[in-house]
Amino acid sequence: MLSILSSLAESESTSISENNKWAVQKRFQNGTFKISYPPYGYENIDGQMVVNKEQAEIVRYIFSQALAGKGTGKIANALNNRNIPSKRGGKWSGTTIRGILVNEKYVGDALLQKTYTDSSFNRRTNYGEKNKYLIQDHHEAIISREDFEKAALILEQKAREKGIEKRNSKYQNRYSFSSKIICSECGGTFKRRIHSTGKIKYVAWTCNTHLTHKEKCSILFIRDEDIKNAFITMMNKLIFGKDFILKPLLNKLKIMSKSGNLSKIETLEKQIESNRKQQDLLVSLMAKKYLEPALFNKEKNELQMEEGNLI
Repeated sequence: MLSILSSLAESESTSISENNKWAVQKRFQNGTFKISYPPYGYENIDGQMVVNKEQAEIVRYIFSQALAGKGTGKIANALNNRNIPSKRGGKWSGTTIRGILVNEKYVGDALLQKTYTDSSFNRRTNYGEKNKYLIQDHHEAIISREDFEKAALILEQKAREKGIEKRNSKYQNRYSFSSKIICSECGGTFKRRIHSTGKIKYVAWTCNTHLTHKEKCSILFIRDEDIKNAFITMMNKLIFGKDFILKPLLNKLKIMSKSGNLSKIETLEKQIESNRKQQDLLVSLMAKKYLEPALFNKEKNELQMEEGNLI
């Protein structure tokens, strides 16, 4: 019974979704799509993007600092030191600043369908899977096209200096230790940065939490060469001590695998996940009034008993 109702509900949901997508596509094509959540510097008034004068000054400041050669992290720190809130009322970050510097809306254009929803209702970035629609002079500009293009060139130059090169439109090269160094104090990941002492520049790794909130993490940077030396030392110890370190662990894993413990755990986890999805679906169907209360309670009790037995 539950599977039949689920199928009907899914069919109805898919139909509504396709109709909505078709309507949105039409508005993309004829340029009538309304941007309901405009970027920092703009606000939505009667469906139109209107410049917020106070925030627009901050946007101009960000571009002026970028054109003067300031990095995105330093610009973010300057705004935070002035207690200027970001779009969501929180702290600024280098990523947020970069997002502003590459956003075409600040020159008055609107590039539509940068993201899309797939068949599983997951929001994804559009890397060419769907058409994009550029509407020029869609609204009032805050930044001139000349300054916007100059800022883009500076960002590209800084990326090259840091060794970040685009492989394609979707991915960028990442460093060997990216997302692999975990802070012992706060659990955050380390970020690769270029440090300088006078005229001497060197690569170092710094905790992301320390970069944005020094009061939450006191761990200082570690030089790239020290990280590499520590990694080589660790690898050498593992290689020369494999009989005492790696082989016993490997044997334990083999024993666990033969006994079927791992496969049993995986099977149980899948069954529990399936059960909880069915419970969520049951609640959804009840909310849409596809189920009578009596049937809902019966199915829910059965699923809860099944979950209890699995756990």
